Amino acid sequence: MNNPSIGLFQGIALYIAAILGSGVLFLSEVAASIAGPASIISWLIVIFISFPLAYSFASLARQYPDAGGAATFVRISFGYHLGCIVGWFYFVTAAVGQTIVSLTGAFYVSEAFGFSHVETTLIAVFMLLIAGVSNYYGVNVSGKVALVLSACLLALLLLTVFVSLPSIQWRHFTPFVPNGWFSVGSAVTVIFWSFFGWEAICSLANHFKRPEKDIVKGTAVSAIIIGLLFLALSFVTIGTAAYGSKETNLSPISIIMGNTFGVEVKVVTAVLVFIICTGTANAFVASLTQLGYALSRDGAFPKFFSKRHTTAKIPRRMVLFVICFAQAGVLVTRGLSLTFNDILFIPTSLGIWVYILSMAAGVKLFKKNTLAWWASLGSFILCLLVIPYFSSVYFRSGNCRSIICYL
Repeated sequence: MNNPSIGLFQGIALYIAAILGSGVLFLSEVAASIAGPASIISWLIVIFISFPLAYSFASLARQYPDAGGAATFVRISFGYHLGCIVGWFYFVTAAVGQTIVSLTGAFYVSEAFGFSHVETTLIAVFMLLIAGVSNYYGVNVSGKVALVLSACLLALLLLTVFVSLPSIQWRHFTPFVPNGWFSVGSAVTVIFWSFFGWEAICSLANHFKRPEKDIVKGTAVSAIIIGLLFLALSFVTIGTAAYGSKETNLSPISIIMGNTFGVEVKVVTAVLVFIICTGTANAFVASLTQLGYALSRDGAFPKFFSKRHTTAKIPRRMVLFVICFAQAGVLVTRGLSLTFNDILFIPTSLGIWVYILSMAAGVKLFKKNTLAWWASLGSFILCLLVIPYFSSVYFRSGNCRSIICYL
């Protein structure tokens, strides 16, 4: 039996860590560079879209709480084999994603302190190691780590918004649509992918103390916090004109903090990135561990990994496998001098199908014309509509923007 250990606040912290990713560092700059002040409208559109997607996953997790998460939803709806395929899709998506997450964090830290390529690789491995250790000792420990990291992140981001308010100039909001209304849609496609991650916590549903109440409630609170935070960061980025230059490409947040407190911008960025990437890795390792356990339990993965620790009730063998898989990805990526563009197609191409099939499962599983059914149907259609923009959004703008699209 599982030992439910995730309370409401830990659940919210895990959601925040999974969704924000390192895109929070520079996504406001990217959107503003594309659409100017009108990017605020792009943010509002994506925030509106994210609610039915988040609600669908939360409702599925509440109704079918299982370590398999999305794989379980699809298996119940469309059969064992398609469920296993979705499980593998998501496992590879998130595992490769953690390689990207750790390397992103290591890159920023190395840029701040002038570390070598070898030291950069070791930093990436160290971030994954922290996530592995916290999950090795249980979901409860992982949830507490997420709570601390998310609290630190929110405090830093709120401080950024607060200290930037005196520097906002209204003239920076005109012209409001400098690049035409089509640019608003282009910014939407970039922003849209940054809100992916709602599926990650589904695999932890059976570890919630009160899943019937806290999963949907935690999702709603997280969606509001994340939406307001991104909207506020977009507002201050535009109001302070912290976008549109090579300097701000690294992080408009760091520029704002550096200008206000007179500290080295890259150091601020390094601190932010370390917190963000470690928190993201922690949340996804927790999710992947449970998914891997479910795949092993259901015969889609070697039974060797389905054994759980007698006291912690954690499949520690799977924790070690997940971390070793991601760390191997780091070593291969660095050893072969691969760019993020070279490997990003793996999580992005597989991830969109996880979402499409999960939302299709929601349409089939929920009672017709209920709120959850409409949310699943709407999200299913929206995910399908995004596919034509898929390749152009991911590979048109270089490594930095490609990272944003996933994280």
